Amino acid sequence: PQMFLAGILIPVSHSSGVLGILSHLMPLTYLADLMRIVVYSGRPEYSHVVLYNPAIDIAVTAAVCAVFIAVGTTLFARSERTR
Repeated sequence: PQMFLAGILIPVSHSSGVLGILSHLMPLTYLADLMRIVVYSGRPEYSHVVLYNPAIDIAVTAAVCAVFIAVGTTLFARSERTR
């Protein structure tokens, strides 16, 4: 579902309602946008293709990674203690 909601196959720039909200909640949206920044940098299509500022993409990606690493480490440590 993330591939469709993140805008990899279908553009989400004009999504509204529930689909718009879901597409902005998907972490893959920001990673796909970061990849578009790399690919379209310096081209005239850049402003039409890229959704967010690169700083926003990197900040959201880093925050999601930090949360999942912290939760994963906590769950792993708990499962090793109760062994």
